[in-house]
Amino acid sequence: MSDFILEATDIRKTFGKGDRAVKAVDGISVRIRRGKTLGILGESGSGKSTLGRCILRLIEPDGGTIKFDGKTVSGIPQSQFRPNRRNMQMIFQNPFSSLNPKMSIGEAIEDPMRIWKIGDKESRRKRVTELLDMVGINPRRSAAYPYEFSGGQQQRINIARALSLDPKFIVCDEAVSALDVSIQTQIVNLLMDLQKHLGLTYLFISHNLGVVEYLADDVLIMQHGKLVEYAPTEEIFKNPRSEYTRNLIASVPAMPTAAHLQAKEADRIARGKGLASARSAVAG
Repeated sequence: MSDFILEATDIRKTFGKGDRAVKAVDGISVRIRRGKTLGILGESGSGKSTLGRCILRLIEPDGGTIKFDGKTVSGIPQSQFRPNRRNMQMIFQNPFSSLNPKMSIGEAIEDPMRIWKIGDKESRRKRVTELLDMVGINPRRSAAYPYEFSGGQQQRINIARALSLDPKFIVCDEAVSALDVSIQTQIVNLLMDLQKHLGLTYLFISHNLGVVEYLADDVLIMQHGKLVEYAPTEEIFKNPRSEYTRNLIASVPAMPTAAHLQAKEADRIARGKGLASARSAVAG
């Protein structure tokens, strides 16, 4: 068995023709080790999401090869590729639009198991209860509908649905970008806990450098569909080789330290005292 659960080589995808053709993915190659996370970073329009969809064959790549779990899964009919979908799931950016508003959350999580004819109704309901508990949602609310939950809870439900088929590999496409910062942290920590306990492998697509630095083992930087840099996370953030990566990292606002805030406040008070003294002198 290969150490790499996914190996994608020279993936290419162009949208449009002639002068309007856009190379969304231009010869990208990635390898992801089992149980690890590859983060993909880049500005909006860099081709990150298109690459993720090509790897899952939600969009057919124009060229390149994809090997999953040691088998070539590119260039074969969708009917032959379909059995792999149980092991290759996706968590989308918008948690609410990813859920059917007419389905209760229990039905939404059970639905993939029903489609794949996994178990009977009783065993599926039991599995729904287990999954909701696993992602931190009270199983007693399984009959509730998506609009009755917050954005963070909806994304937890989406994660439970993605796990319902016991996948090996999950593409997280901007899975936390629509959430408040505090909720982002909760979801990222949940993903890391699930990875540890279930042995999951992630392709984590984001424009949030802080989240990727925290979560990913390796990072791929994309710009205009091309690979800019690909290295272990620590190397990317401590010793970026390309100017684009350096500028991307530098563009993230640095959080002020407590010492910086205290010094700033002391300076403000000192300037206030100085201004008061100057006014007293003028008045005298």
